[in-house]
Amino acid sequence: MMMKQNLQKILSLGVMVWCVTLVFAIGAEDGGETAKKVTEEGLDWFAFLGPFHTVTLHLPIGMLAFIVVLEMYAWFNPAKDVRKVVSLALWFGALTAITAAALGYALGEGGGYEGNAVWWHRWTGIGVGVVTFILAVLHSFAFRRGELRRIGVRKVYLVLLVANMGLLAYSGHLGGNLTHGSEYLWADAPEWIQDVVHKIEGKGGKADPDAEKGEGVYAEVIQPIFEEKCYQCHGEEKQKGDYRMDTIKGLFTAGESELEPIVAGRVMESFLAETITLPVEDDLAMPPEGKTLLTPEETLSILRWIWNGAKTGEKKKTSAKDGADKEKEKTEEKEA
Repeated sequence: MMMKQNLQKILSLGVMVWCVTLVFAIGAEDGGETAKKVTEEGLDWFAFLGPFHTVTLHLPIGMLAFIVVLEMYAWFNPAKDVRKVVSLALWFGALTAITAAALGYALGEGGGYEGNAVWWHRWTGIGVGVVTFILAVLHSFAFRRGELRRIGVRKVYLVLLVANMGLLAYSGHLGGNLTHGSEYLWADAPEWIQDVVHKIEGKGGKADPDAEKGEGVYAEVIQPIFEEKCYQCHGEEKQKGDYRMDTIKGLFTAGESELEPIVAGRVMESFLAETITLPVEDDLAMPPEGKTLLTPEETLSILRWIWNGAKTGEKKKTSAKDGADKEKEKTEEKEA
């Protein structure tokens, strides 16, 4: 028991030391400018720690899977030493699951994700951490010095372990949807599998029948490009930079940058045109480094579409700014 308590203290202290060391390392890298800025302006901890969620989330997944394997082994080959390993794995799994859930909360608060999806992923993730902690406590009650002491508690422990794996799988699936889009598992599946999945989800088809499809060049050329290269980060479940591209209204609405993404007929004034033509190493370049990039032909098609008026088949094709400019031109013509 003393050894277990010491390990818990060491793990907790290690996490805190790692975070503090990372902050100082970043500050030292630029000659202390970062540290000075943090002191003067304050550090946005949510924005800083949120991305580390993707680093830590695999630890509890692997640890819980390892525990299940150990329990299957212990079922046929009971051994005291296995119990010690399971106990250590449970406490470490609980620590990493709670850490991943806390960092995931920070990441979700940063915005850019669909609210309902984030809510479910957040609370199922927190649930995994809480249940894993309860499992660690139950295991210590069910087994003492590697020997079985309470049959009833062990049964509850095993049932809860199976339920926790199901909760973990569901939470992980929701996280995958937020990161890659809800179609990422079935995108390359046979058509009949996609039909079954969409019927279960109540969609009735591969695409949402209520989605704005547009007409002409937009529907035939531009929208398929956006769907393949952009919807993953700017679609229904996720809107990085508060910009959404899977609806016509969202496509023409400024996001976090507050710059008009598309100005019909004016490529140089369209923020979208700027981001897709920047060098890939630029922070504003879209798609970002690591994602599937636009081909030169696709980039040219989008630029040509904007140049030709960014027509979508909807009656309202132009942005508010473009409409105001046209009204101004009409007024000037009348005065002339």
